[in-house]
Amino acid sequence: MIPTESPNFVLPRGIRVAASRDRHWTVWDIDRSWLAPLLVLFLLKQLFLVVIVGPFAGHDEVDHFWYADRLARGHGLGVVGSVDLPAQAAPYRRYVADYPTNAEVIQPPLYHALAAPLLWLVPGGVLADLYALRLVAVGLGAVVVWLAYLTARLLFPTEPLLRAGVPLFVAFQPQFSFEAAIVNHDILVIALASVVLYLGLLGVRDGIRPRDATHLGLVVAAGLWTKTSFGLLLPIVAGAVLFAWWDGPRGARALGLALIRAVGVPAVLMLPWFARSYWHYGDPTGAGRLAAIPGFGEQAQSYGEMLTAPGFWRQILEDFWGNYGWRQVPFDPETFRAIWLTWGVAVAGLLVAAARAAVGWRRPGLTPFQRRGLLLVVMKVLLMAFGVLYVGTIQFTQARFAFPAMIGIGMISLLGLKGWLPARARAGALPLLLAALMGLNVLVTLRFLLPFYTGAAGIIDP
Repeated sequence: MIPTESPNFVLPRGIRVAASRDRHWTVWDIDRSWLAPLLVLFLLKQLFLVVIVGPFAGHDEVDHFWYADRLARGHGLGVVGSVDLPAQAAPYRRYVADYPTNAEVIQPPLYHALAAPLLWLVPGGVLADLYALRLVAVGLGAVVVWLAYLTARLLFPTEPLLRAGVPLFVAFQPQFSFEAAIVNHDILVIALASVVLYLGLLGVRDGIRPRDATHLGLVVAAGLWTKTSFGLLLPIVAGAVLFAWWDGPRGARALGLALIRAVGVPAVLMLPWFARSYWHYGDPTGAGRLAAIPGFGEQAQSYGEMLTAPGFWRQILEDFWGNYGWRQVPFDPETFRAIWLTWGVAVAGLLVAAARAAVGWRRPGLTPFQRRGLLLVVMKVLLMAFGVLYVGTIQFTQARFAFPAMIGIGMISLLGLKGWLPARARAGALPLLLAALMGLNVLVTLRFLLPFYTGAAGIIDP
């Protein structure tokens, strides 16, 4: 075994890295004047959402809450089909996919096990416990916004549009905000996936020592024990390790040990859960059991059917931005058209930049680290997009399965907008970006969320 202090598999940490870190501290001195207010604004916005979103109205919120409550009461993990929701959940049955069955007990239990002690500590009844767990989601959402800043600063320390624009995009993306205001294990998955990306990029830049590979592996293991779809990130981790090895001493033994620590160990640690799922459901993930949920499994489609269906991409994009809580709160066509126009400009900017680079008119001017880092970012977005399609082969497509790549989606979108702007105008575009995103959030709240959750739609069944 390679000792921790071994020089193997470590990029030289010389003047280049030291200068880069000094530059990051200088950047932080500049950025904290806006980043702290952004985090405060995000927290206030999220607290408002916690209050206005009806009790248990978030997707799967009923099932996740009573999964945690089951563990808090010491009743064990349970098996889908033999675990029913308690009578207290009956008023919220309209928000349950397979009432009275708790389908979420098919998921790995880390999120729910971490939530259980909070249910012991919070005084009051079910609603007090619900809002306490929602506050945890708010905190995790703030962590993701912070990681969005760190990731953008790591890759683009001299680009204010990206350093500020990426955390702005994440903080004000409406569906991410919804995830960060309800009881759901997806927000923990998003946070852990964001940590994996940041640590992987750090490794590409500075090298991966044995303890760094171990840290990566522990985060990956935590993600797998939160949701099995986290396994889609394993190629990202392996890619980061490979990039770091390529610039290092290139010892085959060092590469193998780093891959074992970062990828192999988490996979082995997940084997007991896979074995349990196979024993109870006939497959390692339990996907077959989920496909049997009435009204949901019938919506499954093949990859070809999804990709060639006229309304498929429109539905996915609408779900990415809106259609809160099992598509109960949709946006109107005018709002979606405004979003499509803005995003279309960003995509066009990427295509124009790629065309210019291809014909040699303008080189992107990226460093080797930035090229490799962006490759990992794009890989992560594509893998999460595949996850959306995979879920569509089991039940129906859900855009939130791409949310672990939210930082990457924001970064790619901002790179597209950046391509249209001259260098001197990019920082000046930030106030416009902030105004547009804040305006979208105000519109969503006043026009869609408040009328639904306080109006005739109602929250609780009689």
